[in-house]
Amino acid sequence: MSNVKRLLDDRPFLIHLVVYIMVNLLLAVIDLATSPGQYWFYWPLLGWGIGILGHAYLVHSKAPRRSRPS
Repeated sequence: MSNVKRLLDDRPFLIHLVVYIMVNLLLAVIDLATSPGQYWFYWPLLGWGIGILGHAYLVHSKAPRRSRPS
């Protein structure tokens, strides 16, 4: 199984990633609309991005689940 497929098959990681993208997109829009020339949106993007990388590492490092026979 490829690494990307493994990450995208992990539902909690996928939810985390989608929320990260949507919230940071909203923060970028708010920043650019309210304070042109003074950018701050990249700080939460960077901080939360470190959390996303940590989550991806944990998903990648855990052993794949084996299906139990019925």
